[in-house]
Order: sequence, then structure tokens, then C-alpha cells
Amino acid sequence: MKVIISQIIPTVQGEGPTVGTPVILIRTGNCNLNCSFCDTNWSNNLKLKHIKKFSNQNKELPFIVEEDTIDDFINYINEEFLSKFTISTILITGGEPLMNKEFVGSLIYNKNSNLKNITKIEIETNGTLLNDPKDYLLFFHWEKQIQINVSPKLDPKYYRSEKIQNLDDIITIFDNNRIDSFEKILNDTPTSINWKFVYSKSAEANIDSFITQVQNVNNIYIMPLTPDYTQYSSEIKFLEDFRKSTYDTLDYCMRKGYVLSPRVHVWIFNNFKARDEYVDVLKEKI
Repeated sequence: MKVIISQIIPTVQGEGPTVGTPVILIRTGNCNLNCSFCDTNWSNNLKLKHIKKFSNQNKELPFIVEEDTIDDFINYINEEFLSKFTISTILITGGEPLMNKEFVGSLIYNKNSNLKNITKIEIETNGTLLNDPKDYLLFFHWEKQIQINVSPKLDPKYYRSEKIQNLDDIITIFDNNRIDSFEKILNDTPTSINWKFVYSKSAEANIDSFITQVQNVNNIYIMPLTPDYTQYSSEIKFLEDFRKSTYDTLDYCMRKGYVLSPRVHVWIFNNFKARDEYVDVLKEKI
């Protein structure tokens, strides 16, 4: 196990079924996809050889956590975060956290230094790496509640493989993953799976096709597209356009019967000048 941790913050879940829930967000570096719109590009393409290992002497992010330091890392989370806030949920995001399944499993199952007061673990994933018949063993936990939030990327240009040429190829990936992994997770573990889609009028047909053609896509949450920060000189104009995007998403949800998920992290933490959605407003308290 060798995982890059690029961010740890006490915050709230910004979207999906548990929006507004206080969480400790743990962001892993790097992703198996390459999405142009990604709001965390600064956490991708990190090189292991350029990053120092986590230790009691080095806690400066980003850092690398390995098998021999996972207990110290969990103790660090307990002491520096969980002892100071009333938080019962860990949110693992990325990048793509399931590039590091062993690390995710360590947070779920670790017995030597268990996460303090944590009863739930949420995992944000693009869903492409839930492709192994043994995946269910990762989530076969009956003491902690495990929630997987799958956010499929429906544009083939975001995929690094030349085999992915169109939406049908993406649908094939997820239908295979459904057979190999998703259904066994749902049938054999208490884990819940939710599906999140970023809506825009241009993406509507692809979203409809995916939901229609991939079986058992349930618990659907639709999120508004966040406008590109770099195209704005005025925060007021940005927020006006984001509100319009949210209105378009509401219209789609009303027509289809899906749940509208706000992106409260954009409204709360948006730091327009820095072009960074996450501002650690609690830093002085830690």
C-alpha cells in the first residue's frame, strides 16, 4: 500500500443524499480518468518520488501513507480532527480513491487504531474500478455504515483508454461492472450505492441513455454544472450563472422525477479569487 493524501479537512458533504452532513474529508491523489472540468486538478498527476512519507515528524500535505504508517495516520486523524469535532462520518474522495482499495479497506477495518466515533464511511468514485468480483469483501462490514457515491463520467475523451470511443463503450464498462461488482455489493453487504450526475442541457441525452441502458441505476441525484471559474472576472456574474444552471437542473428533475442535489460546497466555500472551491475556514481551530 502506497497512497498519496493531498487534503484533509473538517467540512460538510457538499452534494448527494447526505448533503450538509459534517465530515472529515480525506482526499487521495491521482485518478484513472482525465477530466478537463475536474475541480481538483491540483491533486492529480502527483509523483510518488516527489512526495515525502507521512510520519510523526512529517505531517505536511501532500504526503504518502504506507502499510507501516497506517496506524500512525489513523491516530493522527483521531487526535488532530476527530477529538476536536463532533463528526461521525469520514468522506474519502479524490482523485479516485478506489485506485487505493487497500487504503480504503484499512480505514474501514483497522482494529489496532480504529477511527474515533466514526460510524459511517462515504466513498466518492467514478465507478470504473468497481470491477472485481471480490470488491464486496471490501465493504462487508456490519458495524460501520458504508455508502458509495458513484459519479459516472459520460464523455469518452475523459478516459485514458483508446478502447473508449463513445457513450456505448462507457455503458458497456458499467454494465460489466454491475455484473462483476455492483450487484454482489448490494446483495451481500449492507453497503448502499447512490448515483450522481452533473447536469447540463448538452449532457441530458447522455444521462438519459446511461440511466436507461445500465440496469439497477437507482438512488439518482442530479447536480447542477458549476460554471468555469476561469471565464469570469466577476463573482456576482459567476453566481448568477450558477443559479441559472441550478434552475435548469431543477427543471430536468421535475420532468424526470429525480432528486435535485445542491452543491453547497460551491456556495459556502467558493473562494473566487483563488479559483479553489475548498477553503479551510476552520484551519485556525485545529
